[in-house]
Formats: sequence, structure tokens, C-alpha cells
Amino acid sequence: MLKCGMLASVAVVHAEVTSIFKNDYPEDGTCGEEINIEKSWKNPHWLFPMVFGGFTEGKCADIGYSKFIRSEVVEMNPVPFVHHNLTFNIYGGTRSAIIDLELTDPARPDRTVRAKFCMPSSTESFPLYIVGHGAGCVAEDYQYFCETTATAMVYQKSPAGPIFPVDFDTASAAIDMKFLSTALIELSQTDASSPLFGRLDGTVIIGGHSMGGGATVLATGKEGASPDGLALFAPGLYTKPDATEFLPNIQAPTLIVSGSMDCGSNALDKEAQPAFDGLSSESKVLVVLKGANHCQWTSPEEKLLGVCKTFEKNECHSIDRREQQRLGNKLFASFARGLNDWNSFEADLAIGESAGLWDYFSSKTSAPSKMLQNDCPCGETSIV
Repeated sequence: MLKCGMLASVAVVHAEVTSIFKNDYPEDGTCGEEINIEKSWKNPHWLFPMVFGGFTEGKCADIGYSKFIRSEVVEMNPVPFVHHNLTFNIYGGTRSAIIDLELTDPARPDRTVRAKFCMPSSTESFPLYIVGHGAGCVAEDYQYFCETTATAMVYQKSPAGPIFPVDFDTASAAIDMKFLSTALIELSQTDASSPLFGRLDGTVIIGGHSMGGGATVLATGKEGASPDGLALFAPGLYTKPDATEFLPNIQAPTLIVSGSMDCGSNALDKEAQPAFDGLSSESKVLVVLKGANHCQWTSPEEKLLGVCKTFEKNECHSIDRREQQRLGNKLFASFARGLNDWNSFEADLAIGESAGLWDYFSSKTSAPSKMLQNDCPCGETSIV
């Protein structure tokens, strides 16, 4: 049993399964995507769309189309006498395409700092969210945040290539996150050739999922990054060095979200609650999102194996991934606004709790006797 943050032995996969997509298909302004395609020239569902249909390997979200509209069966006739029906998920555009950022930190000239970057499809400027990924996950797993804010997803290339995302150096990632928190703002203000120019409003939030949450603690509590806030989703403090001892050094406003059905070693009482309790932040909130689990904070983009991609089917939940991520974005957006108007954030939290979406504890407004609980054990096999 696994979660993002731990490894296990996995069976060798012989046939790669992937997705294909086409822009302005089946109609202008949409993107059609077929999922779970065996990548083989012997497979007509791969061969004909790729060779004759103008399709590209990947997902519609790669080019900024992530708003699900519908599923549709399309009859295809790629060559004479060949007819077959394919089922496509149709998406509308909500954000920019993902771009690769590669920068050099003058303090570490031998290291290339890498991030995947995207933002909402808009001419407005947005807060910058610097995201650390979970272990065994890839940066693109968190691109759904780009629907809400400008998002830089930190990563390094895996020495295992597409087989498995080997990227566990949290100590270096923490320094990368600190560097990006100032370097990207500078680019947005001074470099007219940068796609970030004029698109960031100056607000910086650092955060991440699982191991990436722990890397955030290292970036701020150990390395001295000074963001406007932290946003941690199912954080794991099991970094190297262990992030726990650096929690008291952090005073930035903080949002921590834990799924009520995250029932493994990342459960509320094991990671999220200790992280919350250890912070010195005057303004901090711990949210328990009902029905959410650990791995649905990702949209698995790994080519072959990944911790959440491979094992998330074993994890119980009572809301689906799309809803969990929608609510995560909702909480993040309210928190970002709350950095300038904390009362509005508290009001949104109270509304969500009244609606049965979550329970929360606020350092500012909750009674000291208020206790948060999860739904563990949740009755099924959990990722631990």
C-alpha cells in the first residue's frame, strides 16, 4: 500500500497506455480527447487518429482546455472502407497552455531550476502559486490550479525517464521554491519578452501536495523564503531533512487542507494536524474536506508508473476527483483573496461548513475546544 511520498515494488508494464487529443475538434473552440489508448501501431485507435487524423499524444489540458463539456461518440472514416466509432471527452478552454520554465540560480550556477507554468485564460494579473509535487508524482499532476491562478509547478527531470518520476530531493526543491518566489515576480515586472510579463500581481503563495507540502515547510522555515502565504494540500512532513523542526519558524498566513478519507500515514492526526499545530502563524486555518482522499489532489499525468496513477484506485472517497479539485481551487482562491481581507475568507469557510462541504478550525475565530475529525477508517483499502 502506498501514497505520494512512499515507494513500493511495482510490476513491469509492457504496453503503454496514453491519451490523444485534437484542437478545434469536433468543433471550433473545443478540444477532443480519447483516453486509455494503447500506444501501438497495431491498435487502430492509435494508428488512424495519429497518422491520418491530425491527433497529438497528450491531453487537452496540455493546451489549456480543461473545462469538461461532454462525452461524445464520433464516427471516423480515416481511409476508404475503414469505419469505427471513438468516444471523446470534449473540453473547453479555461487556461493557457503549459510552458517550460528553466532558470539559473546565481547562487547555484550548476543547477537548472525547472517549473511547468500556466495560468487562467484571461488578460488579468494573478497571484503566483509555487507548487511542490508529491513523491512519485509529476509537476503536471497539479495543472488544475492553473484554472484559478498563475501556477509554477516545480520539478527536476527523472533519471528513470518516463518509467517512473524519481524526483525526491526535497532539500534542493525547497531552495528552488524560494528562488522562484522572487525570480518569477522579477520576470513579470522587468522582462517584456517573458510570457509572465504583466501577468503576476505580486502576491506569492508557496505550497504543494504531500511531500511537496513538506518541501514548502523547508523553503520557508529552513531556507527563509518569505511568501505572502502558504497553501498545503495533504502535507507530508517526511522530507530530508524532516520538516517538522522548521514549523515554528513560519509566521506566514497558512491554509492546510486534509481529506476526511485520507486514511493512510498522511491522515489528519498524523500530518496535517501536527503541521497546523507546529506553525507560529497568527493566521492559519485547517480544513477537513469531506469525502476527499490523498491521491485525488493529483490528475495523474505519468507516462507509465506513478504512485497515485498506479495505486489511487485502492483509495476510498465519496466525492470524485473533479469535485475534490474544484473545491481545492475554491478554497485556494478564497485564501488568496483573504490575504488582503481575512474576514472574507473566514466568511467563505463558515458558508462551506454550513453547507456540509468541510469542517475547519481557524486560529482566529474557532473555539479552542473545537475538534476536527476524519472518516477513518473509511471501509475500503486506503493508500498508506
